Amino acid sequence: MLVTRALVGILAVPLAILVVYSGGLPLLASLLVLAILGLHEFYRMTRHYRPHLLAGYLGAVFILWGAYSSQMAGVLRGVVLLFLFTFLLHALRGMNADMVSQMAVTFFGSVYVGVGFAYMILLRSPEYGISLAIVVLLATWTSDTVAYAVGHFYGQRRISPVVSPNKTLEGTAAGLLGTVLVVLVAGKSLGWMESWQFFVLGLVIAVAAPMGDFFESYLKRSVNVKDAGNIIPGHGGVLDRFDSLLFAAPAAYYLVLMLAGSG
Repeated sequence: MLVTRALVGILAVPLAILVVYSGGLPLLASLLVLAILGLHEFYRMTRHYRPHLLAGYLGAVFILWGAYSSQMAGVLRGVVLLFLFTFLLHALRGMNADMVSQMAVTFFGSVYVGVGFAYMILLRSPEYGISLAIVVLLATWTSDTVAYAVGHFYGQRRISPVVSPNKTLEGTAAGLLGTVLVVLVAGKSLGWMESWQFFVLGLVIAVAAPMGDFFESYLKRSVNVKDAGNIIPGHGGVLDRFDSLLFAAPAAYYLVLMLAGSG
């Protein structure tokens, strides 16, 4: 399992960096594929709520396209369209006693996945340059990898055996330290940020990334699912691999906005 995860990471990380470096349509297309796959996993886990797949998929596509074409204004426009799709397409099914919960799951899933991935486009915007999105990607990958490896070999104290039995205090602490160190090193490419800001950015990602992991674990345990999918060898599904990024990317984006405003 650990060897498989490592091999996939060795192959996938350079490819992911290349896609983020390229930006533009390659980045948009890659994120669209990941969003649709991740959303499919989410709706499969919650299928007993009968979410409307078409409404969710359309919403995620418009959210990501909005980020690509109009930045944050486009994301908000995509969310509004998602709301309309959710209501109209559910209404076409006809009235039923569970309509509210069905619409809620449809809307929530598309926002969770679509908006989360959209922040990678926002981080890659010309305003912040290429490096910021790559630093966030590397830091998130470091958080996951270091926490998993240290927890696997040295973990003794489990944080939440019911929700996430493999998460240990030792692994989480190591992941936090590794994330901060990576940002301190890789963050030097961000010439418009100061050293103390690198540290704060690393700390925020180090906290947000495991929160994203725990959030997805809560979702899976609530529907009695071990993995969201099995499309990525050694990792599970798209949500299993990118759950941390779905939290870390928004957290990094808003922190950078705040730091830029304070500067």
